[in-house]
Amino acid sequence: MENGNRKQKSVLTALIIVGVIIIFGIVAFAAIPFLTVKKLADDSMNVDDNNYDTVITAVITENMVRHDEDGTTFYTPVYEYEFNGNTYRVPAGVSSADKKYDEGQKVEIRISSHFPGRMTDPAFNSKTVFNKASRSITGVFLMVMIFPVIMLLVVIIIVIVLIRISKNKKTETVYTSSPQEDYDSNDDYRG
Repeated sequence: MENGNRKQKSVLTALIIVGVIIIFGIVAFAAIPFLTVKKLADDSMNVDDNNYDTVITAVITENMVRHDEDGTTFYTPVYEYEFNGNTYRVPAGVSSADKKYDEGQKVEIRISSHFPGRMTDPAFNSKTVFNKASRSITGVFLMVMIFPVIMLLVVIIIVIVLIRISKNKKTETVYTSSPQEDYDSNDDYRG
């Protein structure tokens, strides 16, 4: 019986080691490259806002409409503002499938006092759009990565439970009587 316990412990240990190796493999070959690319993309989206040194209120005069080849409609708000007696109309540097602003809406933006035709909208720029998309992509990635790990853990737990159930069934002692003790052919049970 001792040999069977050792064999079961060996199988269990091997199963756990293989499971851990697979989990580390998933992390190494999926998570690390994903996080590296995400970090590079995040770094490329860091815009130096120091150039935009003046806060000003702009009015959204229109939403330019563009249709993609698949039929998706994109909206690009156009900001109008005055600075030093000049009026500027500047379209946003990004577009979205949802209207970010309605026409006539007032929005606080930042402009460059040296180049007043350059502006950024802290609430709607390439960085904010990218961050929103990045969160969605990260959520999908985590689901794709975590699901196999969870399934692997469930399989390992099921196998461990089955091994223990099998072990318990093998170690149960069942007492039975031999057929000779139960039946006496000469006894007619009449007392």
